[in-house]
Amino acid sequence: MWNRRYLPAVVFLLIVGLVLLQPRSQEYTKSIILQHGRKRTSKLHLLVPASNPHVQLCRALVSSAILGYPPAVLSGWNGTGDLDASITHLAKVRNVVRYLDSIPPSDDDDLILIIDGYDVIMQLPAEIMIQRYFAVTEAANAKLAARFGDGYTSLPHAHRPRQSILFGPDKLCWPVDFRRPACFAAPETGLPKDAFGIGDDDSNSQPRWLNSGTIMGPVGSMREMFAATIDRIQATYDPEYICRESDQMYMSDVWGEQEYARSMREFQLKTTGHADEQEYVPDGGVEEKWIPDIAPGQKTEYQIGLDYESSLFQSWAGYERFLDLLPYNGTNYTALVTQNVNDAPDFKPYEISLPTAVTSSLAHLLSSVSRAHNTNPFDLVTTLHLGTNLVTRHVYGLFHCTGEKGYLDELWGRLWFYPYAKELLSAAITSVKSGADISTTPVNGRLWKGAKTYPATPADVNGEVAYGAWADLSNEWLDWGQLCREHEGVLFGEEQLT
Repeated sequence: MWNRRYLPAVVFLLIVGLVLLQPRSQEYTKSIILQHGRKRTSKLHLLVPASNPHVQLCRALVSSAILGYPPAVLSGWNGTGDLDASITHLAKVRNVVRYLDSIPPSDDDDLILIIDGYDVIMQLPAEIMIQRYFAVTEAANAKLAARFGDGYTSLPHAHRPRQSILFGPDKLCWPVDFRRPACFAAPETGLPKDAFGIGDDDSNSQPRWLNSGTIMGPVGSMREMFAATIDRIQATYDPEYICRESDQMYMSDVWGEQEYARSMREFQLKTTGHADEQEYVPDGGVEEKWIPDIAPGQKTEYQIGLDYESSLFQSWAGYERFLDLLPYNGTNYTALVTQNVNDAPDFKPYEISLPTAVTSSLAHLLSSVSRAHNTNPFDLVTTLHLGTNLVTRHVYGLFHCTGEKGYLDELWGRLWFYPYAKELLSAAITSVKSGADISTTPVNGRLWKGAKTYPATPADVNGEVAYGAWADLSNEWLDWGQLCREHEGVLFGEEQLT
């Protein structure tokens, strides 16, 4: 007699049989079988454009390791000619393209985080960054669908506005030239108009513009966007222009053309009868504009968006008085803000709550040191001072020191992990070597692992730190001695590694 309990097994065997009959690779067949009943796993890549050792590169590497990121790939390390970042900033674009092209299409859904090598410090764990990436892009896509209304789904898929690539925001359009679409076509941030106060100073302006120093998105989307940037460089490079080597200019130009094209599509969807298309060109505060010449069917949608609220990426220039290192030691992990940073006439002190996911993730990291300090890891969290945007009320994921770099020397010793840096680094290395996932629970329906790990036999004897990074061009492992040993005193304080 037929027993329904066996139905799932029979169906699975039939599927496997059909798959085996198809003229496909053994690897494909194996992947189908292994995925049955298992959660999908994707990878996080950490790419750091850097050509030579520097104490600030070590800060980026140590902070990322402590916070559960995979070993970084140093993009353009010891590059020469067009790949030498010390000669041209455009080497950054070329080297990133080389790395993206080395990843197989089957991994296009992996996430890649690209940070500038000499002015970025991580603050929150990698799993929080992944969670926030998906939260921000999901919210942005909902806003785009609402903006385009009923006609949204009627747009061809290739031209349908979506967001999958996230750049850090800037309070200044650089290079400054408001004839550029990257300047005048920048959309509004969605923040209150007086969020940063009222005035003409750069610090009062909204973070409407793209900064290329921090980027996160799927490998496939990033590959297309960086290829478009290369095309832009080849088409518009002017050897006489003072900013000709600015990677940010070309990437923001790709974004600016995207935003201009979005405005025109919105106009076409919402306009009936006769209307002047020029009236729908974003104002941007200037009369003379360089209007893009977009051919019919030309691709302009690269799914680029900005992290306006700085939940992931926090820059420094223009934000100086809007950031603080706060202790979340109030009831239920709250911090009290008493500074009236935007000069609001009706200001009252307010509380910011540390998100539960952040509290749990930090406590998980601190569990490796809490026993030595005879303290509950959740109690340790209340002793930390965390970098916070007082306007958007986010404890940000990383800090990007745009502007004066000397501030990094002051900041490093005040970061929450600094007193425990050596212990946390050792624990993080052990965790990665053991094959631990980045995320303890699925994010976006997937488990997440690091794209890179440590070499089979890293130098972890005689007190030598096992940490290091991979060089992209040679795929060579760069150990601690090559990269950071000379900076141990700065990285770990008075306690030197032997």
